[in-house]
Amino acid sequence: MNQNFFDLLQLPKAFVIDLKKLDQNYQSIQKEIHPDRFASLGDDTKLESIKKTAQVNDAYQTLKSPIRRAEYLLQLHGVNIHDEKYTAVPQDFLMQQMEWREELETHKQDKLALEKLAADIQKNKNQMINQLPAFFDNKDDLNDAIKTTRELNFIEKIEQHIHDALIEII
Repeated sequence: MNQNFFDLLQLPKAFVIDLKKLDQNYQSIQKEIHPDRFASLGDDTKLESIKKTAQVNDAYQTLKSPIRRAEYLLQLHGVNIHDEKYTAVPQDFLMQQMEWREELETHKQDKLALEKLAADIQKNKNQMINQLPAFFDNKDDLNDAIKTTRELNFIEKIEQHIHDALIEII
């Protein structure tokens, strides 16, 4: 059975983690399990090393991202935010998202406007991420964490669309 990502990287199971310690633990573990260290050993040992390396990489990437970390914590609480029962988002957020998409379409060829939109969205995203620790502290009611994490997923999608539009301009 796979260890949970927090245990694997020797961190407390919490939303707020020490990112420097995450990096240090990741580097340390990678040195121990890197497939090159097992090159002269049997195929089973090499294969096990490759699997462990992939798992450690996945754990690191998940815990490094606040949004992926929030999703993972919810998963550990038995919540899959991609489940149909969590698809509803508040009307005000839908309206905000529609405004962002409209602005993106309107300014698809305007680098400065797109950069301003990206900065505005990033500010909104940071405010939402800053709310997550309090939501995870109250484990009896994870509804706010679920709602915010879902909204952050939508924000990441629009950020990707803006990024793609900026690349097309260049």
